[in-house]
Amino acid sequence: MRVTVDASVAVKWFVAEDHRKEARHVLGPRIERYAPDLLPVECASAICKKAHRGEIKSPAPFVDEITKLSGIVRFQSGETLLREATETALRIGHPVYDCLYIACARQTGSTLVTADRELSRIVSDRVPDVDAIALQDDQAMGRVEAAGIRLVIDRNKVTELAEAWERVAATMEAVADAIHPVPDSGLRIIKPETSELAEASPTHLKLRKAIEALSVDERMDLLVLGWAGDGRPHTRRRLFDFAMRSSSDIGYIAGLGMHWREGLRRWSTWDQIVASDTERLKVTLESMRRRAT
Repeated sequence: MRVTVDASVAVKWFVAEDHRKEARHVLGPRIERYAPDLLPVECASAICKKAHRGEIKSPAPFVDEITKLSGIVRFQSGETLLREATETALRIGHPVYDCLYIACARQTGSTLVTADRELSRIVSDRVPDVDAIALQDDQAMGRVEAAGIRLVIDRNKVTELAEAWERVAATMEAVADAIHPVPDSGLRIIKPETSELAEASPTHLKLRKAIEALSVDERMDLLVLGWAGDGRPHTRRRLFDFAMRSSSDIGYIAGLGMHWREGLRRWSTWDQIVASDTERLKVTLESMRRRAT
């Protein structure tokens, strides 16, 4: 999903304001964010106003974070937006600086997301070729949240990779059986050299090659599905945050293959499962605390 964000949304990424949770939905890993290059200036201006009103102690740490916005937002040059923004401003009778965001949304084919209800209404009523969403619109922001953490990998591809991993697992078991037969009693010890030999098998190398051929987003999906299937106690959004750091580790991704099927099965209800588990844990801890006192 592509969105254009204005300063009324972006400033909520840094300070606690109403609808901050909804503003952070826009930071989902599967969302492309755009804005005019005016955005950092408007955010800094809003932060300074908060400092003058005594709502924050110092604007400095917030401004430091604002300077990093280019890492999460694709800025569009005001020069390329200005003519279109001016024409729109004259046509609808609205300030040019707001119309820069409208022009940005139009040129990038994105949806304008704003906390300014009036701007959202004006765009919806008078700029028919641009979609606008207000943060206060729970239903629309729910769709944004879902888009930010959706799976992009094809389910059939996950099934194929899971089957490939099962062949790898069978090969590894065969190699282990040949070198380290199951003893009549006691534990079987698999030496590291044996595991390395199994990992060099054609089936394992084929699986790694298939994973390497995936896009970064698809590899992130495999990580998330593997963790979800393994029962990691995190929401989907949190799992994606972790996956962004490990999407280049092909060996680690392949090692999660045993959990892909279960992760795919649990995916649609994963957040509900996590919430239920978390609530049960809270109840258990509270019960233990009461017994202790």
